[in-house]
Amino acid sequence: MWSAVRSLRYDFRRQGWTNALRLPNPGVRRGLHQLIRGEVLSIAEIEKGDFSKLIEIIPEGTNVELNLSCPNLGTALPWDSARVFTQTNTRKWCIAKLSPLTTPEQLEFLIDELGFTQLHFSNTLPLGGDRGGGLSGVTLRPYTLELIRLVRENWGDAVEIIAGGGVSDFGAVYEYLNEGANHVSLGSVCFNPFKLRKILKGKYDEN
Repeated sequence: MWSAVRSLRYDFRRQGWTNALRLPNPGVRRGLHQLIRGEVLSIAEIEKGDFSKLIEIIPEGTNVELNLSCPNLGTALPWDSARVFTQTNTRKWCIAKLSPLTTPEQLEFLIDELGFTQLHFSNTLPLGGDRGGGLSGVTLRPYTLELIRLVRENWGDAVEIIAGGGVSDFGAVYEYLNEGANHVSLGSVCFNPFKLRKILKGKYDEN
């Protein structure tokens, strides 16, 4: 948490939070030890072939989210090796977390070739430059909405969608759900739990 706070900066021009957090975590074995039953373990490849190693460590049935798009990784790797997680159907959640810049061709490969049926839109917007890092916040909403539309137009309800980015009120939640998302991700509540109360209050006020 402290590493995240040190890295975060608010960009008023882009209306979002920037970070160059990298991956300051203690590793997958520690993550598994701390994981509570039913939670989702977030993993990523640092080097090509890491997913093949991770699937040997992570027990069958453990929920996973494969981060295929984190700007803090510093490099973009091919997605082919992610296939090892879709070859068995023992997990309630096997999610691919994608970049806001994901193309229709990449979606087709991920869904039709690799077999992912649960997608998370979207990760931070890559900033580029020497420090890397990404931008989160309201800037992501048009990207996420477009990706939801693409999936619903081409794959209908065969794909389960988690939508996130720029959710600061219930209006954003409603917009994502109305466009076709099944679930909404609220990342900012990790830093401001009162925001969740505000969002829920907005829901009840609208009703």
